[in-house]
Amino acid sequence: MLARVRDELEAARYALSAVTRTWDQHIAAAPPLATRAMSIGDLQRCLDHVELTYIMRLFAAFEAVLRDYWLNGVGRTTEPDLVQLLSSLHARQKMDDGTLNAANDVRRWRNKVIHRDLRALQYDFAGCASTFGRFVSWLPVQW
Repeated sequence: MLARVRDELEAARYALSAVTRTWDQHIAAAPPLATRAMSIGDLQRCLDHVELTYIMRLFAAFEAVLRDYWLNGVGRTTEPDLVQLLSSLHARQKMDDGTLNAANDVRRWRNKVIHRDLRALQYDFAGCASTFGRFVSWLPVQW
């Protein structure tokens, strides 16, 4: 699931870069936006923010994996908030504290992005994927 998000990011980067480089060939086919015509600036802003967008998608996929394990692997029907879920899985799987701390660091940054409309990349996609992969690696292969 997490690898699919990475692959989609690479596809989006490629497509946006290709269309941006050849905008003159695509301008006539560009769909209109709600109040005006699409511009090369719109595409460039999209390209500038595509990594952040896909980090948010990656985070959602990571949380979905954890919640699936909580329900189907642990057999719990409760819906704890993410802080409690991370902490509970950390304790159950006897993870090292660094794994939990790294996941919580990314979670806190993600909350700033979502709730404060932060656009600065404190973490890149590869770093987030590594952090989430490290956490998930403590879970059983199958549940």
